[in-house]
Amino acid sequence: MKTKIFTLAAIALLLTVAGALATQPETVQGEYLEARSVSVYVGACHYGAEYVEGGREATLVWNIHQGTWKGVSLEGLTVVAVVTAQNNLALDTTTRRSVLYIDAKATSEQRTALTDLMTVKRNETLGEVVSTAHVPITFTKQDVKYDLRVGEVLTLSVSRYPCQNCTQPHQIWYKPLEQLDTPIVGKSTTYCYQDKILSVTWNCGEDTNNVFVGSFAM
Repeated sequence: MKTKIFTLAAIALLLTVAGALATQPETVQGEYLEARSVSVYVGACHYGAEYVEGGREATLVWNIHQGTWKGVSLEGLTVVAVVTAQNNLALDTTTRRSVLYIDAKATSEQRTALTDLMTVKRNETLGEVVSTAHVPITFTKQDVKYDLRVGEVLTLSVSRYPCQNCTQPHQIWYKPLEQLDTPIVGKSTTYCYQDKILSVTWNCGEDTNNVFVGSFAM
């Protein structure tokens, strides 16, 4: 009788553990880059001059290291969003419009999962997603340098500061649009974008402290 009770108790415990594991939320994790159309780390006068008329565009990059969404593995994929608004993105969450660029190597199932993930988890950040494009995306990292190429529409090269403490906190004027615990400031050395979908273009020809780098989880 004791053996039977022990066996039933063991089965009940296994079922409880399995049920708990099955109900755990899915998490997608990886590395994140955010390039703004204003300097995020700069002197007060420069910040004030840009704030009202600038900061209306951003490029958000999620390079996924691991994770699933609705049972679909997204490991090794990259999704990029170009976001624009009528006013500075630090203030304007109501007129935001965006284009999603999804890695061309993603399967049809992964494309659907990525699109759903971003619109569900980052709806306020992206605003109205007006288009989703499937294009070749190249994301590379070497030490503190990052290079991103999105089809023929976007090129971004970044050099981040070696550590979070390498910058003066009182001169970091913005917060990342993504939820990052310990963002590090970086500068873009190349930042070019041109696409007909949003009717916005830019070409930053000078090094600018306009980038946040960090790890994300959603």
